[in-house]
Order: sequence, then C-alpha cells, then structure tokens
Amino acid sequence: MITETAREIEQKAALWAARLDRGPLSPVDQAALDDWLDGDTRRLGAYARARAVAVHSLRAAALASGDLSHAALAEPATMNRRALIAASVGVVSIGGAGLFAAQWRRSQQFETKKGEIRTVHLEDGSSMVLNTQSSASVRFNRGSRDIVLTYGEALFTAVSDPVRPFVVASAGARIVSAGGRFLVRRLDRAPLQVTALDSALEVQSPGRPSQRLSPSMAVLMDRADAAPTVIDAAVAGRALAWRDRMLAFQNDSLSSAVSEFARFSDRKIVLADPIVANLRITGLFSVDDPAAFARAAAISLNLRATARGDEILLSRV
Repeated sequence: MITETAREIEQKAALWAARLDRGPLSPVDQAALDDWLDGDTRRLGAYARARAVAVHSLRAAALASGDLSHAALAEPATMNRRALIAASVGVVSIGGAGLFAAQWRRSQQFETKKGEIRTVHLEDGSSMVLNTQSSASVRFNRGSRDIVLTYGEALFTAVSDPVRPFVVASAGARIVSAGGRFLVRRLDRAPLQVTALDSALEVQSPGRPSQRLSPSMAVLMDRADAAPTVIDAAVAGRALAWRDRMLAFQNDSLSSAVSEFARFSDRKIVLADPIVANLRITGLFSVDDPAAFARAAAISLNLRATARGDEILLSRV
C-alpha cells in the first residue's frame, strides 16, 4: 500500500481548495472530495489549512498593495493554484483552520496499546469503550454519526437521535443502532461478532439479508446464513469482564484463554502440545497477572507451570 507524503497531501488539499473557490462542487466532485478526505486522517487538517490559506493570502496581498476595498478583502472566488500550493505547503498553523475543520466535518482516530482500555466520550453524549489493541475512527456531521472499528473490540453506548442513526462499520458490515448499548468484536481473522445488550440493532452485510438483533442477542458472522442467538446475563457479563480488567472463561479451551491473555500482556504463556491446548478452563482472572492464571490452570488441570524468562510453559505432568 502506497502512503502519501505530508507534502503530497498538502498539495492535493490545495488543489481541492482552489477548485472549491471557483464555485460549488458538482455531486461527482463532492463525492470524490469526500472519498479523498476519508482515506487518511491527515487530509482533513490539510484541506482546512488550504482553505484558510486562500483567505489569508489574498487578504495579506490586498493589505500590502494598499487595496482595502471590500472586494479585495472578501473571501476569494478564485486563486492561482501554484500560489495556493506554495502557500499551503509552507503553513504551520493558521488561526481558525481548526475551527473550520470542526465545523465542516468531524473525524478523529482513537487507538489503544497492548494492555490499555480507553473510554471515549463522544460529542453527542454517546460513549465508546475500546478494549486493548483496538482502533476506531469517529466522524460525526449534521446528517450522520459514523464509526469505523478497524480492529479490536469496543462497547458502544449510543444516545438516541431521531435524525442521525448511530452506525458502526466493521469487517464489511454496518451495525445500525437507534440507541442503547452494544458490543462489536473483530479480532485478527476471527469472524465479526455483534452483541445487542439492552436495545435492538440492525446488522447489514453484503451478500446476506439484513438482520435484526433484539436485546440480549448476539450474532457471529462466520457464514452467510449465521443466525442470531439469545444470550443470558451470565454470558453478557463474561463478554464485558474486560472493562474491569478481568477475563472470564466458561469451559473455554486453554488455547483460546491464552490468546486472550496475549492481547493484554507481553508475558507469554506457551502450551506444550495440542492435548494441553484443548483442555477446558473456567474462572475469572486478572488481565494483569498471567502468571496467576498459569498457576491456577496448572492446579485445576493437573499441569506443570514452568517459568522460562518472560515465558511460562504449561505442560503435562
């Protein structure tokens, strides 16, 4: 994948700003601009700076030449592209550019590192809790509230808005909420998992009919005909245990439990063989203490836990 340099982004932003200064964009051009802005989080700031440069540059030129007429000081209708590019590349910051960007469109990127859990309070009163090693981008405007969960896991609490649905996109699917709490999980190559906690959801995915999830229902998008299943309070509680920095297992394979710990800690738990990996474990464990988990697994499953530097080996006795 080819990534644009900062200079290339500034130049393209300047060209778009110059195009807009010549008059309103056509629907095709507006769609192209929207797609370009959505492709990289750096582009919105560059575009805002380019638009501000056009105003400030022409006003400065008018003042320098002594032309103080209203027409010279007004926002420009046209501007030489080369001058706009040169000005925009040299700009570090311009007062009002950030405000323009915030008013025109809101787009923010949020990420968590290994072991980090982060709560993000959104501008409409909704919230997003990102689990460890997760990434999401948020874009709100007058007509929509859109979030893209690139990878990881997040708990959303959406505030009702009769005009703007709350939409989370992930792994090619769109999860539409009218308000309430829901959980979205997308890890590595595992299928997308969506859980409706206390309100209904609509799950839209290419190649399959839209699905409606009632409260206390979950769907694992592992096949085209995957159907939602009802979950009880205990299942929901285990799915949300990470909010309290805990991991809850109920007859889970040891290999899947170890994979969960690996998301939080660099202390690696190694399973000696497939027989050990397929053993089942139940319990509630702190994400910050993989050694305690390994000891508990050894005791309950009649295994041996051996510390080897930053690793813990679980093997048969």
